[in-house]
Order: sequence, then C-alpha cells, then structure tokens
Amino acid sequence: MPLPKYIIRLTDEERTQLEDLSRTGKRAASMLIHARILLKADAGASGPGWDDLTSVGFSGIVRKG
Repeated sequence: MPLPKYIIRLTDEERTQLEDLSRTGKRAASMLIHARILLKADAGASGPGWDDLTSVGFSGIVRKG
C-alpha cells in the first residue's frame, strides 16, 4: 500500500517561523529536522518545493510504526 501524499503549503509567517527555528538551532534535534522537512516540502509560491535529500535522510521522513 503506497503512502499518502500530502501537499505542504506554508504561509509567509509559517515559513519565517520555521526558518528562524532551524537557523537558531536551540531546540531538540528532532524538532529541527521536522522544521527542515516542512521547509523543503513547501510547495507554495515562496517555497522551492522538494529539491534534494541532502540535509534529511529518508528515515527522518517516514515514521516507523
């Protein structure tokens, strides 16, 4: 069964908050990884969309259950 696909569209405010969060680095590592994933997956006008997997590995994206 294929995993569901979600389209992530962040507002400018959400994008700014996530960028600040990932830039400061003063949070738990898992929170920083999730912030980077959301920024990379952003399909909005200001977001680049997913372009590579250099900063986040596949295991950081898929939740094992």
